[in-house]
Amino acid sequence: MIQFLADNIDQLDLALDQLAVGDRNFDRFALMLIDNVVELTLHRFAQDKASENEMWGRLAKPKHDPKTIDRALSQHFDSKVKAACKLGLIDNTACVSILNLHSYRNTAYHKGLRHESILHSLAVFYFRNACNLLQAYEPRWWSWNSSDKVSYRAMKYLGNPRIGDHRKLFGAAYSRLDIVAVSMEENLVGDLTADLSQTVNLIDEAIDFLASDGPGKKSRSDVIIDSQAWSFAFTEEAKEFGKVNGCKEKTVGSFVDWIAKNYNWPVKSDPIPGWRSRLDTLGKEKDYHKALKRYCDFMRQTEDVRSQINEAAVQLDAHIQQQIDIARGK
Repeated sequence: MIQFLADNIDQLDLALDQLAVGDRNFDRFALMLIDNVVELTLHRFAQDKASENEMWGRLAKPKHDPKTIDRALSQHFDSKVKAACKLGLIDNTACVSILNLHSYRNTAYHKGLRHESILHSLAVFYFRNACNLLQAYEPRWWSWNSSDKVSYRAMKYLGNPRIGDHRKLFGAAYSRLDIVAVSMEENLVGDLTADLSQTVNLIDEAIDFLASDGPGKKSRSDVIIDSQAWSFAFTEEAKEFGKVNGCKEKTVGSFVDWIAKNYNWPVKSDPIPGWRSRLDTLGKEKDYHKALKRYCDFMRQTEDVRSQINEAAVQLDAHIQQQIDIARGK
């Protein structure tokens, strides 16, 4: 167990080195190191609870919900975090933040998304959440194996981990790691607000472009409906909706017009005023957990309509360029 915990400290110290560089690529590496420590700790916590269930099962019934433990021992990160919350290792606030922070590690690693403007602040905040998690985790026993080898990185914080009060020793190490993270320059609320502001402004410009520069002038609300309609019209759900509701249109254009008028759209009017109100609220938020949740909720809740508006703008721009080329005889 001491080897496991010391290795976590090694990884977090390495993450601090990456964060100190102040470069987006090193920040990305730090985020992955921190996320790995969190996942390993959550999995070990679940293993501890599974062992408790085995012991209690011999006497009466399992101490913890077996289904919760089984899910936590799977490969699904979300299940590990939710089990840790249900079993009291972390509270719901930390649970939500860790899930949101992990999602950025996933998109940075698996999808190649860069998140450059917010990555450093996110990584520092994730680091501090990891320190809190390690402080809360209490192993079932403090064991030392003769084959264990503690790295020099970990020894900077622990000294000789074979001696002394292990609980106090490791607790002090986590506190020192957190102190270093606190000293690092970051601006989570400011970075999230600036990134969200850019997102809203880009969609605002796209709506203006679609309303003013298309074949026919449209209101901004009409642009919102049309963008959703063109995206939705080619799905099986749209075809079934048309069939059930008696649509007689035969051409693509007429079907899109019909479904634009008849479908109950998620976004029915220009969303920008409401989005700017949410942006203003985010900018005033003082609590990092709440700020991150507000930002992530906005990005998830608006993802579809933002994508639809952007796609419509791309299509209109391509149409305009085609008309220009035709006019030039190309």
